[in-house]
Amino acid sequence: MPVFDRRYRGYAGPRVAASGVRTVARYALAEAFRSRLALVLLVASALVPLGFGAYIYVAHNLDVLTTVGVKIDEDFQLVGKPLFFWFLVWQSGFAFLLAAFIGPTLVSRDLVHQAIPLYLARPLSRAEYVGGKLAALLVPLSAVTWVPGLLLVGLQASLAESGWLAANPRVPFAIFFGSWIWILLLALLALALSAWIRWRPVATGMLFGIFLIGEATGKAIEAVMDTRWGKLLAFDDLVQTIWADLFGGVAFLGQEFPSEPLPVFACWLGLAALGAFALFVLDRKVRAVEVSR
Repeated sequence: MPVFDRRYRGYAGPRVAASGVRTVARYALAEAFRSRLALVLLVASALVPLGFGAYIYVAHNLDVLTTVGVKIDEDFQLVGKPLFFWFLVWQSGFAFLLAAFIGPTLVSRDLVHQAIPLYLARPLSRAEYVGGKLAALLVPLSAVTWVPGLLLVGLQASLAESGWLAANPRVPFAIFFGSWIWILLLALLALALSAWIRWRPVATGMLFGIFLIGEATGKAIEAVMDTRWGKLLAFDDLVQTIWADLFGGVAFLGQEFPSEPLPVFACWLGLAALGAFALFVLDRKVRAVEVSR
């Protein structure tokens, strides 16, 4: 083969189904959790489920509350869907921190060291490469959201009166699907920023900025234009509105939460647009050949 014809060619041989995704995910996870900070965040995120689990246990053992002088009205519901909603809110914060710390390095290092052509010259497609990197985020984010959430639901169902789960079918459904909405949004944004911005501190700052600056801009629009549609830029509010709908409505201090929410379909459209933009960035940046101008 002449020298001028030694260019990139995609692998055209046989493929083993899904093995590439597992390989990329395994090495990406190993690299991410070499950092002590990632391990500290993961361990810290386990403290909240332990606290909620202790609360659920105590709520079903009122003798413990009586011994410490706490009087509870028999008609007051100690454990209900608001408890699990706020668990999801708490754990979403840890999921965000994990995504902000792990995500910005997943693709940027391969781009900086021009390793993408080496990946794709092997039996690995672009979709498998992105899927492997995505899985490296989905695993730890799942470990801090829906996995402990469903364990808490199981604990509550085992301690409550028979038929609690049948009477509250929305709770496990909302925890599982609500968690995946947040997980996929964070993972796609983190990967897109990692592919777009190759300096980790800036990429992490951009992820914070998308939510903080978006919410501040949305509030400014609401104040100036006297409209609630500024919430379209407050992406965490969009997610919480969908969560509240999945739970069948959530009250906080006797009022609807979130207050004055947008229609649920508008929240879905806003998140879908943000996710589509992240996929567009990944499609543009994760390529076997990069043209420098």
